[in-house]
Amino acid sequence: MNLESLRLAEAFFARKPEALPSVRAFLLGALERWPETEIVTQKSQVGLRDPRPYCALTAPGKRVKGKATPGALLSLFLPRPLETDALILAVEAYPGRFTNHLVLPEAPADFDEALWAWTAEARRFRCGRD
Repeated sequence: MNLESLRLAEAFFARKPEALPSVRAFLLGALERWPETEIVTQKSQVGLRDPRPYCALTAPGKRVKGKATPGALLSLFLPRPLETDALILAVEAYPGRFTNHLVLPEAPADFDEALWAWTAEARRFRCGRD
């Protein structure tokens, strides 16, 4: 695990400290499941790739599409729109590729198997890896 890339990702969320526990848990959980994953912190997001990007975390403002967003948003790149209450918006960015924007649960204990299954599906879809 590259500790510097994890530190940069945490620094990205410094303005939203309430999001740090869930962001840290998500990143560590992804690295535990898929050790080849690379964390890439950019100006507007923290992405996960292996070697292609398959999801991203962002720190939105206080409201997104009229909903309060207490922490981080997770964007999953999938071949379909998701159907879940956590979904804020699904956009077909390219034909057959949907960017699904979800509210990342505030408490890491609330990460369910569906969240990890969707992330695994995004990784398979974008990277061709199981």
